[in-house]
This record gives sequence, structure tokens and C-alpha cells, in this order.
Amino acid sequence: MIRLTRREFLLATAALAAGCSPAATPGPAPAEGTPRWGGVLTVWIRGDPPTLDVHQGSIDSILHPLAPCFDLLVQFDPQDPDRIMPDLAESWEVSPDGKVYTFHLKGGVKFHHGKPFKAEDVKASFERIIWPPKGIVSPRRGAFGAVEGIEVVDEYTVRFVLNRPNPSLLANIAQGWNVIYPRDLLETKVDMSKDVVGTGPFKFKEYIRGVSIELERNPEYHVPGRPYLDGVKFFIVPDPNTAFSAFISGQLLMYRLRNPAEVAEARRVLGDRVVVQEGVTLAKAVFRMNATHRPWDDPRVRQAVSMAIDRPAAVRVLYQGAGQVGGILMPGGRWALPKEELEKIPGYGPYKARELEAARRLLWEAGVPEGFKTRMLAVKGAAFEPIAVFMKDQLAKVGIQADLEVVESAVAYDRLNRRDYDTMAWGLSMAIDDPDAIFGENYTCDAPRNYTGVCSPEVDRLYLEQSQTLDPARRKALVHELERAALNANIKAVLCWLNDFLVHWRQVRGYRRHPSLYTNQKLRDVWLAEG
Repeated sequence: MIRLTRREFLLATAALAAGCSPAATPGPAPAEGTPRWGGVLTVWIRGDPPTLDVHQGSIDSILHPLAPCFDLLVQFDPQDPDRIMPDLAESWEVSPDGKVYTFHLKGGVKFHHGKPFKAEDVKASFERIIWPPKGIVSPRRGAFGAVEGIEVVDEYTVRFVLNRPNPSLLANIAQGWNVIYPRDLLETKVDMSKDVVGTGPFKFKEYIRGVSIELERNPEYHVPGRPYLDGVKFFIVPDPNTAFSAFISGQLLMYRLRNPAEVAEARRVLGDRVVVQEGVTLAKAVFRMNATHRPWDDPRVRQAVSMAIDRPAAVRVLYQGAGQVGGILMPGGRWALPKEELEKIPGYGPYKARELEAARRLLWEAGVPEGFKTRMLAVKGAAFEPIAVFMKDQLAKVGIQADLEVVESAVAYDRLNRRDYDTMAWGLSMAIDDPDAIFGENYTCDAPRNYTGVCSPEVDRLYLEQSQTLDPARRKALVHELERAALNANIKAVLCWLNDFLVHWRQVRGYRRHPSLYTNQKLRDVWLAEG
């Protein structure tokens, strides 16, 4: 069972049974079907966050429990993942040449430590993201390569000046990671790993390592009547089986299921008391080969490995069919290569026996005809270890013997940043389905999350060209060229894309699942009906 103190258990049970706290309701009880105030939402996260500094983060165990504490300049509409709407910016305009974005900010907003929110906070936050100071890792800086400067026009107006048009700018600003910190704290601290101070609907209350992260309602939130909840409690449960049991028992009100079998079991046990929101998500299983280590510096070796991977088998074996074969951009999304084009890429062809033979020839040409040994970094836990086991089997088909080294996610994250690995099987999540965000963060030569060291001048050239192309049809054609180039360079080998199953008890209202794990995480519109 999930580790709860008696007080925590009673709190979670009360939230399940009552749905709200009458003392927190600012008026008569609303009619059924209308939002109610009060209650504590209990949510699962898979592990401790490696840092509490959102700007430096790149995994969901950081953003999910911390996003409710912050606001963004603009955001994706919680009820429409394709629409960008105001948040701390009330409105904005773009110059005719597409090189100046002017944002008009909301007044009367306070940070949790009491400081009024102003334009200087936007400037300080985005300068930290785009031009991080020494000692700060900024995974998303690559998506803002077009930004030349940020200017404070007045207390409530800020201007982004670009060196070229950039049609993806608003979408990238709206990523859930780009939270606004107060300038005064950024000026006095190297990082924000211990200070969770935003303007968001919830305030940081308590973090008990290995147990939980607790947030409480911000009574001075700038959106009238929000949030509805008294608080949110994220329980840290590394074992998904334990977490699933906690969800079934009602101790967790919101959870992410792993596969169709769990969906079927939840529906069998709980029936219509639960709601399942399903769809392809911006997450994939990937295999990284460190090109700063031999023989992974040889593109023939990397291509041989990609050709050895049975991608339809990865969907079946790893995710019980709840996934899709795809390239770098989300299958079915507006930017993805069509299936017939993807199948022309080595490793994606329909005739796997031929590809295996071609892969062995490539290894022979690279001087490793008898195969070789390699170390494979794997992340501990049921969510990721199977990916490494699957890849160990795939490599063996072409004579490569992989010794697994299983570590905790925080250790793996640190070793990736230091490039201290040979190969690694893990997951990769993206914040938005946008080529600037995905390639700028992961695939260009200086991308912050290009942990492989593979540098393709062709990828960089195409990335820059598509990024400033305003004609939608021309840009899409360039993005297809870019994806082909990156796939052929094998900067990362993509095994498959995942489907996502967000499940919650029916009394949890007001939440719509987004394809991205990193948008719509503030929970300000979520409320609890009577159970």
C-alpha cells in the first residue's frame, strides 16, 4: 500500500467521501453539476523530483507537482490543447515583420512572498531561460534562438525583440516549463532548487522526500473564484503496482495508467465511478548512443542499431499495443512524416529480415563484424527497465552484447548531463508538438538535451530555415526534410510512441487531458463533486 500517515490517510479518505471542505465554501452549496469549493485532490507521481527548479527540469516528477504554484506569460487553453490564451499577459500584438512581440501584463498580481508581479519579472525569467547564467542548465533555451533581446517598456508591458521571424514563439512561451519567477529571488540565488515562489493558484506547503509534496490554496490568486480546491497532494510512489492499488482503493483520485490491462481492471473493479481519458501522448521510448564514445561515433554503427530495432514489436511487447510506430514528431500530428515516407527511412521498413542483414553488413564495414560489448544505462522501475531489456534483445540480434546498469532516475539524469554513459534506453517526453521545441531542445548540434553528441550540419541548416519560414505549406515541407535528416543521422533511435491513459474518479471535474504531459498542469479549474 501507499505510505500514508494516519493523518494523510484520513485526509485522502475525507476528500474521497466528502468531495469538499464545507468551511472553505464561500457561500451556499452549489447545485449538482456546478463547481464546488474545497477538498484536496490526491495525485500520483512516480518519484522524487531531481530539483525543484522548474526552469532546469525536464521530467514530469518536477513539473506536475510544481506547475500549480506558477503562472505563465501565455498558456495553452486547459479545455483546448490547440489554442493559446492569456495568462499573466492579458493581450499581445506582433509587428508586421514578425520580429517584435509586445505583451501587455495583468495588474494586481502578487507573488507568494508578497512582491507585486511586474514586467521586470518576465524579463528576468526569460533571460534566465534563454541565456542561463553559469551553473544553470536550461533545456529549452534552444527553442528561443530567434530572441535577440527582452525589453521592459513600462511596469506592465514587456517586448520580445527577434532577429528573425519565428512563428513558433508563442507556442514555445506557452510551454508549461516557462514559469515566471520573481526577479528579486533570481538576482540573489544561483538556482531555485529550494524556493518554490510563483503567482500560481496554489502555494508550496511541504515536501517529505520519498513520501509526498503538498500544496495549499492561494487565497490571493488573481483569477476570481479560483482555485476551487483547498489543496493538492502528490504522493511519491515509485512502484506502479502499489500506486495502482492506491488508486483502486480511493487513496489516489487521479492516476496515469500504464497499459490497456490496467484500464480494463480499473473499469472492472470501479465501473462508471472512474473516467479514463486516452490518446497518443508526446512521449516516446528512445535509445541513445553516445557519439563521444567508440564505436558509437561511427554513423554506420548507429544506423545498424536503428535497423535492428523491431518497432512494431516494441509497441506490442512494451505497451500491449497501446502505442504507435513513429519518427521524431508525434504520429498523427500536423508535422509528422506520412507513413509511406517514414517507411523509406532505414529501420522503419516493412521487411525486417532484410534490414537485419543490412545492419550486419554495416557493422562489418565499420570494423566490428563480430559485434562488441557495450554498457547500457537503464532507469530503475517498471516504467523504464523493460525498455532496456527489450533493447538488450534487439542489439543481440546483430551481435552486440549489452550489460545493463540500472540506476535511479535522478542518477540517470545527472549522468546524461555529464555524458557519462555508452548507451541508454529511456523515455523522452516533449512539451509541445512543435518543430522548434522538439528539434531545438533535442536534435540540433548545441541542443541542451542532445545528450548523444551527434552533430549534423544538415539538421542545423534545415532547423534554422524552417524556424523562420512563415508560409505554412513551405514550412511543413521543410520540417519533413528536417525529420528525415535527423532520423538518418540517428541522433536518437525512436522505438515507438506511447498512448496515455489518464484516469480519475468521477467526482474529479474540470480537467481535460492534453497530448502533452507538460501543459494543463496548474489544476486551477479542477473541482471535486460529492462522492
